[in-house]
Amino acid sequence: MKKTLIASLTLIVIAFLYTKLDKTPSIENISQSLLDWKSTEKTFRYRNHKLSYHDSGDTSKKVIVLIHGYPTSSYDWRLIWPELNTNYRLIAMDMLGFGFSDKPDNIGYTISMQTNILEALLKNLNVANVNLIAHDYGDNVAQEILARNIEQKEKYFLKIESLILLNGGLFPETHRPTTIQKLLSSPIGGTVTSFMNQTLFGKSFSKVFGPNTQPTQQELIDQWYIICHQKGYKIADKLTHASNDRKINRERWVSALISPKVPILYISGQLDPVTGSETVERYIELVPNSNVIKLDSVGHFPQLENPKKILSKVNAHIRKSEGV
Repeated sequence: MKKTLIASLTLIVIAFLYTKLDKTPSIENISQSLLDWKSTEKTFRYRNHKLSYHDSGDTSKKVIVLIHGYPTSSYDWRLIWPELNTNYRLIAMDMLGFGFSDKPDNIGYTISMQTNILEALLKNLNVANVNLIAHDYGDNVAQEILARNIEQKEKYFLKIESLILLNGGLFPETHRPTTIQKLLSSPIGGTVTSFMNQTLFGKSFSKVFGPNTQPTQQELIDQWYIICHQKGYKIADKLTHASNDRKINRERWVSALISPKVPILYISGQLDPVTGSETVERYIELVPNSNVIKLDSVGHFPQLENPKKILSKVNAHIRKSEGV
């Protein structure tokens, strides 16, 4: 293990020296799509921190809360947002340390803390009945919400009407982090952040997509720009705390998935090297009468790689949960 870490770090140093340090993209380099997304941003405060979120705002509609993954942001939902917005009120927050939210370097980024913040936002918006759509790191937040719902029963203020999970680390035993993620969560994680740059990010990020659904260069620039907000790349190691949380909370979180109270759909991009086929097979093994959709041609980001398919499955699942 130690030899592997040293070898991997050496490769990163070589890559860093080869590519040189990329400058943070300027606002002139980002897409109109990201500018438009940022222009609809709203903010609220949780303790001393400012959180960025989006809320389509129609209080007459049923609510969908969208929970993003690591190391990205609510911007991941942009391709399915317009169509879902026709029938639902949509709420998506950039979790603390992510996106355009604050990125303090002196706190522990636990899943419990992120769940507390999301709860605070929903209470602030007077939202109690929700449909949840989660991805990656967000799946663990959704699992924590499910666990609290079971443990606190009628006292828990959130009523979950349906849940859709996209590729995520539901089980520590089937989670296969990338080399960069392994290094960031290791004792040398803080050092590794010093070498983070746009080129290395782009190569690592692209590897989790399917070969025919790769992000464009502009999309990579946009994602790196978001990560660079408040120099977020400097806390990349701290954001890997979820790997420990998965181990600590495994029994609670797996038990929550088995609860028959909430209709759950798991959508798996099978070409995902991190949480692909092995995770979905484990899900089927552990969750009785599991509702699973396998997408053979996409990787870790189904909502970006095949948004049309995701939209059809989301609409069908929520309608079914409503008895329509």
